This record gives sequence, C-alpha cells and structure tokens, in this order.
Amino acid sequence: MPKRGSWSWIGSSQAVRRDNRDVTKHRFLVARQIGAEPFSYTRTCLDTSLVERLRNTSLDDMTDLDAAYELTRLAMVDLEAFGTGGGETLDDQEIAVLLRTLPAVLKRLGVALKLPFRDFKSFKSYWKDQGMSDSYAARRSYVNSVFGPALDQLDEYHPHLRQSRDQTRRITDVTRRRLRDGLAGAWWGGTLDEVQFLSRLYDLDNLPSHDSRFANAARDIWQHCINNPADWEDDWIWHDERFGLADGDEALLRFLAEMLHPAARTDTAEVERLHAFFNETLAHDGYELIEVDSISGAPVFAARTIGAGVPGVMKNLIFAADGPKPEFVLGDAINNDVLIVKNEQFCLVYSQPLSASGLTWGEMISWWRARESLPADMPDNEVGRALYKRLWTSLHSDPERPKWLSPEQRVFRTYCELYPISETGASHPALLPQVYLHMDPKTRKERGNKDTALGRERMDFLLLLPHGVRVVVEVDGKHHYAEGDEASPRLYAKMVAEDRALRLKGYEVYRFGGYELGLNSAPAMLRRFFAELLGSQP
Repeated sequence: MPKRGSWSWIGSSQAVRRDNRDVTKHRFLVARQIGAEPFSYTRTCLDTSLVERLRNTSLDDMTDLDAAYELTRLAMVDLEAFGTGGGETLDDQEIAVLLRTLPAVLKRLGVALKLPFRDFKSFKSYWKDQGMSDSYAARRSYVNSVFGPALDQLDEYHPHLRQSRDQTRRITDVTRRRLRDGLAGAWWGGTLDEVQFLSRLYDLDNLPSHDSRFANAARDIWQHCINNPADWEDDWIWHDERFGLADGDEALLRFLAEMLHPAARTDTAEVERLHAFFNETLAHDGYELIEVDSISGAPVFAARTIGAGVPGVMKNLIFAADGPKPEFVLGDAINNDVLIVKNEQFCLVYSQPLSASGLTWGEMISWWRARESLPADMPDNEVGRALYKRLWTSLHSDPERPKWLSPEQRVFRTYCELYPISETGASHPALLPQVYLHMDPKTRKERGNKDTALGRERMDFLLLLPHGVRVVVEVDGKHHYAEGDEASPRLYAKMVAEDRALRLKGYEVYRFGGYELGLNSAPAMLRRFFAELLGSQP
C-alpha cells in the first residue's frame, strides 16, 4: 500500500500535503513574483480565478469534497493566524474571495456555513464587537467553533483526512500492534463484507482508488477483497492510509466500536469477548468503549477517555419547567421508566436516544418541529426562534422589571448569540435550562421547608457534549450562600457537597456569581468562557 503523505508548511501558516493528492499546493495556492527586478520577491498567493470558478461550478479534475476540505482548512488556519498575532498567507482581497466561495461549495455538499464577516478587516471588527479583543484564546476558539463543525461534517465523507487536525495521538504503535495481533484470524466485518462494513464509516465513493482501473475505493476494495479475495493480505485494512487506523486515534476507535455494532455482530458472547479485549488493550492509553445506546436490546458502543464523562445511557431529560413542579412516578421500576402524571404541560421532555456526539441545537430543532407538528417547509431559523422563546420562559425573571435581564437570562442570551438556535448554530451543543437531576415527590413546603435528602433537584443549565461529557453551569444568587444578609457556612457547605457529588458522577461543574453576571463586562466574559470551554472538548 502507498504510504501516507506528509505535511509541510507553505508561507508561514498553511499546511499542505505532499503526495498524489497535493491539492492545496497545486490547485489553490500559487507562487507569484511581486514587483520588478532587482526588488522583486516571490509570494504565495491564492489562485483567485480558480477559486471564483469553483464558486459557480465543480472543477473537472477535483471533487467538491476535496476542494471544500482544503479551502476550509486554508480559511481556518489563516483567520486564526490573523487573529492571533499575524503570519497569515493570504491578503485581505484573497481571503474575501475564499470566504465568498467556501459557503457555496459547502452548500453543494449539504453543509451550512454562514459567516458574520467577509474578510480580515470585518473579522477584526467582529471580534471587537463580540468582546474578544483581549484574548487570543477566545479568537482561536471562536475560529475553531465556526470551521470545526464544517470539517467534522466533511470528515463523515472523508475521515482519512482528519489526520491533519489530530491534536493528540494517544494510542501508541504498541497498542495498535496488540489490537491487530489479537484480532488475527477474526473477521473484522462480522456478518458484513468489506465494502458493506467500511461504507458504514466512510464514503467509499469519494475515497481514492489505489488501482488505476477504478475510480474510487468502493470499486477498488470490491475487486481485490471480494472478486479476488487473495489479492491483498488479511490485515490490509491496518496499513491502508485511506482509513487512518495506523495514525489517527478517532478513526481507530470508531472502527473498533463499529466492530461491536449489532449491524455487524449479533453473537452476544462474541461482542462481550471483543469488548473486553478492546477495553483491556486500550486502557493503557487512556481510552475505553462504553455503551451509549441500544438497538433491539443489543448495545451500541462509542469511545471516550477513561475518567471523562458520565457512564450510562441517558433516559429521562426533563427540563425548562415554567410552572408548577411536575409530579413523577416510576411506570416501570425494573426499566427505570419515568412517567409524569401531573403538570406535564409545564415542562419539556426529550426522550430521543442520545448519540455519542451529544445533543446539538440541530437535533433540538428537529425534535421541536416534530413535537409541535410544525410544517416540514418551515425554515429551521423560525423553528429555532420558537424553541428559544419556550426555553426563555423557564428562566428567572422579575415581572416588575421587564427590561432587566436576570443572571440566568444573561447566560442563556449570550450563549445563543454566540451559538444560535438556527441553521448557523445547528452543529453546536444545546444549552438546556432548568434540567431535573433528582426528583423528590414532595415540594419544599410539603417537607416543612427542609432540604430534600437527594440534594440539588435541578441544574440551572446543562450541556450534553460528545463522548458522554456533561457540563453543568450554575448561577449563584445570594440565597446560595447567605441567609438574609448574613453569610451562611451551612449553605456554602451544602453547595460544595452537592458539587462534589456531581463531579464524582462524572459531571463538570462551573459556577458564576450573580454579581459578576450583572456587570457590563459579563457578556464578553461569558463569550470567552463558552468559546474556550467548547474549544477544549475533544
């Protein structure tokens, strides 16, 4: 098999690939001589005529998928360089051409990208308006939050390219050999053939062929694995650079999880044996495969970092109560099925299976459209506005000061300005308000104003991130730490004890004081916080 191409640097910041698919170097960046001798110099420039042509139509010798990936990378790297001290390759006119073309190419692939700026100058104005002037980290995180989701969607078609963005490579060559040797003699596809199995993970029609007779990987693999099964060695998949099992952590982990999927394996004993072997081997590098869903009683697995996230499968997401406390009963105590028997109209219940990618605004928009029986042709932005209004009603407010924003409202509004409930923010995590964690059937009044034995009943906000990571955001008013005007050690101790309990269960907890959320600088502070929080997630 051909060896994977390496990466080098053109100019000061742009990565390009040196192999038979060196599309960035030869297609979009060109070396031009600037000025006249003897004072001329050579500069790497954008081939603006080619990029403008790409905006209107696909190129004859390059797929839109390849073009979109390379242009997205170029935009991401150059905007980050411009926003963090300089070193960008393109000038202002060139980045403007790129940013006009990129959304059009992505749209042809079904990927939405809407930018609030058009060039370097307007990008700088935008970050100033959004309170990111004093933080390179906030700008870097923002750029990654805009272009990262687009790359993630392209990676669903072209996952072997992800190796250019891997920030960590925790799985060692020793572990990879152990996995390969331990699977010797076992068929990784289970009940599926090579093309059927790999098609569940990769877009084989858009991956290149190593055989010049065929246009893509699907035909290549069929010819050499199914039609002529003796052509390739049994362990060819581990060395084929198109699939990244020898290099990227994520590609390998997805591959192993898919081996356990009910579509590939139905023998429960075999799944249990492989699951145990995978986790025993991966544990040395800090990974494990956990159950995140089930199909007809058969488990579905995904990878996570050991010690990160909350174990188990989410079953009951009850949130955004805007009226009397809902009353719960166990409809089936064996299966832990919860039923709301009173005041259900005052809360929202999300009961869809949670994927390994967490819960995004896009998934919430689809759920809200179905829940409210909204027309299929209603734009996502309108559905998102309706959902925003409903979630807003659950936040603390002061009827006597209708224009005043409570600390909770400040957090929610700022987050939704940064990651809107719309087509633009569809790939970003949903920030859910007033999420029930525990349920005591009695109200505080019925308990004689005593605390529940279960601890904190509701979380102010919850983010459900990929790989089982759950982030709690709490807003602390005076009642959290004082009784009247006196500081209360009892209330403080109760609060930190509840935080400890949540952290031991795997939740991440972040607290904001009501006072800091009332300052004029609060929106800028919150934007930096959320940008850095989501930018730090794997």
